[in-house]
Amino acid sequence: MRFYEFKQSLNEYSDLDQEKEEILAKISGLTASNPDEAELLDRIYKLLNKTQIGTNIEAGFNATLGDEQFNPAELKRVKQEITKIIASVETDYKSLNAFIKRMEAGGVVNISALQKPVSSFQEVFGDNSGIQAFKALASYGVGRKQKGPGEYALACLSNQIKLADGEGDIEVKGIGKVELKAAMSKSGGRIGYGGGSQKNKVDVLNQYKDIIPTVMESLAKNAKGGSLGFPKFLPALNVDLPVTGGGSNPKALGPDNQKNRKLIMQSLMGMDMENYADSVAQFISSSEDTNACESAYLKANFEWYKNRDHFDALLLMSVQGQKTMMIKSGEDLIKARPMLSSLSISIIPTQAGAGREQWAQLTPR
Repeated sequence: MRFYEFKQSLNEYSDLDQEKEEILAKISGLTASNPDEAELLDRIYKLLNKTQIGTNIEAGFNATLGDEQFNPAELKRVKQEITKIIASVETDYKSLNAFIKRMEAGGVVNISALQKPVSSFQEVFGDNSGIQAFKALASYGVGRKQKGPGEYALACLSNQIKLADGEGDIEVKGIGKVELKAAMSKSGGRIGYGGGSQKNKVDVLNQYKDIIPTVMESLAKNAKGGSLGFPKFLPALNVDLPVTGGGSNPKALGPDNQKNRKLIMQSLMGMDMENYADSVAQFISSSEDTNACESAYLKANFEWYKNRDHFDALLLMSVQGQKTMMIKSGEDLIKARPMLSSLSISIIPTQAGAGREQWAQLTPR
């Protein structure tokens, strides 16, 4: 499919063929017979083919097998689809022209705002056109090369953002490799994958069933496939093994209960986050504060995840809430916790949710 460059207006074309005229009309809703709209479409085309943004798209949609290149016809189709999305951002020429000018200047993403602990979409994308463009592109490319929501959108909308190689999400100039969790609905992404099965975790509890009867009762009463969430687990553990002694065994001393609390937590979490479980087990051994213990879990979860996936920062994006959060450390995440919804951590996951439900779910309020 051939495209020709406009110089100043459509009048300078001597050989605008029927193919291109039909493409312009069908793809975008704009018309090649209108010189202003024709020029605008040409500028969109140049953005997608002759700039870093175009390079981002091409690199992102390359084939995943060996050295095989992305099918040229498919790549053209991808760029046509993105042209249509961009051209439909605003219905009037003036607004779309202003948006394209920002794109031509390097994109519509404010990197300084993006890397703040908390920002609004208005701060990050500048105006309603930028927000519309991100939301329209957010689901584009999901599933290709195992990419998730928002990744292609950010790469399309900024020359300072590109898709990362391998398992990574995006690379942002001045920040580095960024793991992106974009929530298209109310639920956010989990910060982890893999780990112990429901059976293996229940086996751990069964080893201590004589001294944790309340925990076992809570597990048995749970109707969700035998799972046990953190908010129910810890109060039950506090009843059975209070840190000061007593509990299910009235003669148990505080040090004995603390030792058992630590052993239980190390066994349960060690199969998920290896040695990162040690600090959490140590904290829970001497604390009955559910929120504080959950925060200790959250911090270790993040540090484990960051070490495993080798990223520099975690970017949370809530499409419904139109908010972004940039987190670079476990301490950053603890500070951001008041701005997050329930973490939905399961000490014992459902059978179907093992490898997912034990990891914190991060959803900006």
